[in-house]
Amino acid sequence: MPVPAGRRAAKSLESASTADPVACLGIVETCRRFGISLRAIRHYEAFGLLSPRRVGGARVYGAGELRALKLILRFKAIGFSLTEMRRYLRLYGLPSPPADSESAGTVLEGEQAMAALERRRQCIDAMLMELHLIRDDLARRLCARAGTATDRP
Repeated sequence: MPVPAGRRAAKSLESASTADPVACLGIVETCRRFGISLRAIRHYEAFGLLSPRRVGGARVYGAGELRALKLILRFKAIGFSLTEMRRYLRLYGLPSPPADSESAGTVLEGEQAMAALERRRQCIDAMLMELHLIRDDLARRLCARAGTATDRP
């Protein structure tokens, strides 16, 4: 009797995780742990940000892919484009480059990335200052309005 595809994938994952000391996760468990959709993780893979191994046709996410996904979500939270994410992941040596490719980013690329991030941080700091001013102004207006409302008979 043939084994259903889901069981084959589960057995493949079990054998992959026992053969490798690093815990391996399937796509569903990875999505669950990171709080993302299957569509999102497949999109990151299609864009070259993740390159999970395949075991019996199932995607297997090891330590490197999980680290990359953690960085991707951090980059996303601060507004990076997919292209920027790819560039910064490359500086981390992620996703694991093939043996014949260049090594992780050069020192110059690292310095350029740091300068770009510093410029972005300065813009964020300026936005935060403006938002604090707006919030303070609104709070003053609300207090003034509440004060005039209590003065009425």
